[in-house]
Amino acid sequence: MALLCLNLSVYAQLNLTLSGQLQYAASRGDCSDIWGYVDQTGKEYAIVGNENGTSIVDVSNPASPTEVFYSPGANTIWRDMKVWNNTAYITNEGGGGMKIIDLSNLPGPITAGDVTQYTGSTYSFSTAHNIFIDENGKGYILGANSGVGGAIILDLVTDPLNPIELGRYNDFYLHDVFVRGDTLWGGAINDGFFVVVDVSNPAACTTVATELTPDTFSHNTWLSDDGKTLYTTDEVSDGYIGVYDVSDINNILELDRVQSSPGQNVIPHNAFVLNDFVITSYYRDGITIHDATFPDNLIEVGNYDTAPTLSGDGFNGCWGVYPYFPSGNIIASDIEEGLFVFSPTYIQAAYLTGNVTDASTTNALSNVQVTIVSTSGNDLTDGLGDYATGVAAAGTYDVTYSKLGYASQTLSNVVLTNGVTVIEDVALTPLVTFTLQGQVVDLNTNPVIGAKVFISTNQFATTVVTNGLGEFSVAGFLEGDYDVMIGNWGYHTLCLSNQSLTTAGNVHVFEVEQGYSDFFDLDLGWTVSSTATSGIWERGIPEATTLQNGPSNPGVDSDDCGVQAFITGNAGGNAGADDIDGGETTLTSPVFDLSGYYNPYISFDRWFFNAGGSTQPNDSLVIELSNGTDLVQIDMANIIDPNSAEWAHKTIKVSDYITVTNIMQVKVRAMDAPAGHIVEAGFDNFMVFDSIAASLNDVNISIDVNVYPVPFESTLNISLGDYADELSNVTVEVYEIASGRVVLYKEVETSKVISIENNLASGIYLLKITSDQNLISTKKIIRM
Repeated sequence: MALLCLNLSVYAQLNLTLSGQLQYAASRGDCSDIWGYVDQTGKEYAIVGNENGTSIVDVSNPASPTEVFYSPGANTIWRDMKVWNNTAYITNEGGGGMKIIDLSNLPGPITAGDVTQYTGSTYSFSTAHNIFIDENGKGYILGANSGVGGAIILDLVTDPLNPIELGRYNDFYLHDVFVRGDTLWGGAINDGFFVVVDVSNPAACTTVATELTPDTFSHNTWLSDDGKTLYTTDEVSDGYIGVYDVSDINNILELDRVQSSPGQNVIPHNAFVLNDFVITSYYRDGITIHDATFPDNLIEVGNYDTAPTLSGDGFNGCWGVYPYFPSGNIIASDIEEGLFVFSPTYIQAAYLTGNVTDASTTNALSNVQVTIVSTSGNDLTDGLGDYATGVAAAGTYDVTYSKLGYASQTLSNVVLTNGVTVIEDVALTPLVTFTLQGQVVDLNTNPVIGAKVFISTNQFATTVVTNGLGEFSVAGFLEGDYDVMIGNWGYHTLCLSNQSLTTAGNVHVFEVEQGYSDFFDLDLGWTVSSTATSGIWERGIPEATTLQNGPSNPGVDSDDCGVQAFITGNAGGNAGADDIDGGETTLTSPVFDLSGYYNPYISFDRWFFNAGGSTQPNDSLVIELSNGTDLVQIDMANIIDPNSAEWAHKTIKVSDYITVTNIMQVKVRAMDAPAGHIVEAGFDNFMVFDSIAASLNDVNISIDVNVYPVPFESTLNISLGDYADELSNVTVEVYEIASGRVVLYKEVETSKVISIENNLASGIYLLKITSDQNLISTKKIIRM
């Protein structure tokens, strides 16, 4: 038998105890969804989707799951199933329509004769993403290759082995639905909302309402037992479980939204409601259980990570979960690890609620961060100053209240008890503010006009522009430590961390060096033109897209001091949803003057991905340089590029390609030409720098020198990697870019890692490494 049953010691994480596990042989492929069935004797079974079939497993003895039947089918990673009475219905995206398995003989044997296939008639289909069956025995085939992929509605009561078509909902593609009575609640994933549909007449379904979900990628919906609350999941990185009051369809209200591991990019999949709990399969976080006693205050009270070696973004780990067995046991399917059986302990959370006001005015304060110290319990106050949070474990806690512009306050020794709501109202004292004054000058103390100054903390951000004297001001400013980024085309962008901005320092003066660098957190004048219909260049914090579990669009910017980049479409989610389509998109720099440079170089980071389609991908990313008369290609990436789907750093010696003038421009062209494939591109970390000496005429950058940390601090580490043994008489020089002055110098015989202590000022420098007087590498480096 192609199975491995593991004898496991009982192991609990949070209120979930692992009772048993069954791993499938590699020949079965990955697992997909799961559902449960109880036979006439009370035995419980798991119905598990395998990559090439459907497995039925007796889990009535949780410690020893035993497969009792396997039905092979189309090869696909998507397989979904539901049960009506004694019949299982399985959809897939590989072909052959819907599989029907008669389970009525259990606990006796099931044979191939109990298996049939259904492909419809009026609404024929061969593939479908999902299926739902309501309490009245109506089946809903979802995401089928019929119409737009809405819902094909079937009568499963009259003859369960031979479904009867009742009608079709064809307004939107539906990924998954929940139906109760005459109302369908559907995840219109491609449209970004859940849809409410009147299905009282299956032959003439009517859309009643739509509601956008937190990440506009509505995957799954499930209704509370009282029908007043709807729970949704958005299948994206850092996606939310969304909670909605749907008691009035004409006035749907969002009540809450929660994440399993905020900021770690974990993707939720399917959420189910059992009494006052929401049980969710959460991919790389496994299973989560949230207390939904108060739908506007969802609190995690249980979890088990089925894939503890995996974390963050990715479609691995827990695909599906089923919590409806009479025994109370929960079964789950892990894509790589197979079937899990759990014994849950359902507990109510310990709740903390209250109201926060301004101590001076008594006005309500919104966006106050309320944190139960050393726990994941936190909330932001709403427009009325109200907050609601809590923890799974009773105890005595400290609670902090913080908001920019106010003195933080901590309540000590707050006693929280499971099932009990503690109310704590707090008044915060406002802090004194002042008008921050600053000036941006060049290295000769001349004012820099029109410089953009971005000042930020994790709670505050503002951008101001210098006037004709290079001055700027920010009214209502609070003393503290801030990050400062200053940029202006014609000067190197200045990045400073933890700058003390106080009344004592007014006027704060910042020096910038003449030159050109852009990390794209500031708008320094690059322009976009396009013939493409989607995937057009845009500046922002990159939102990752994936194709077959691999990255297609980056999830972070390149290795510079900012967080933004130019990306071809930045919606995130699945590859293809926002890639370049139907033409070419071009990013063009402002004009820059290289006529005064001794021997200029251009460096940049670029991203390129090309895949998919039925033929060999054939798209490209082309980077060109113009001097006002000629236009030449300086870099190009296509399907054979060795740096596919990663940020690649490039350094170009300008004179190798074109004559230097005072009207230079860079053009970055990404194209879907011809169409038919997934193509994504990114551009970041642009810089122009001059060579320091004539020895730079023969630059050799074949050795990948790694500098860390980035930006570097009091210690600069330089790794020469596997090439170190081939080098001797290594010299390291660090130059001020503007003056050409050597500010750090070190000689070593040979070393894989060279460490240099320094007290350099924050800024951008040029690193030059030679071996036996031969140039090995030049690299721009940043001092924090």
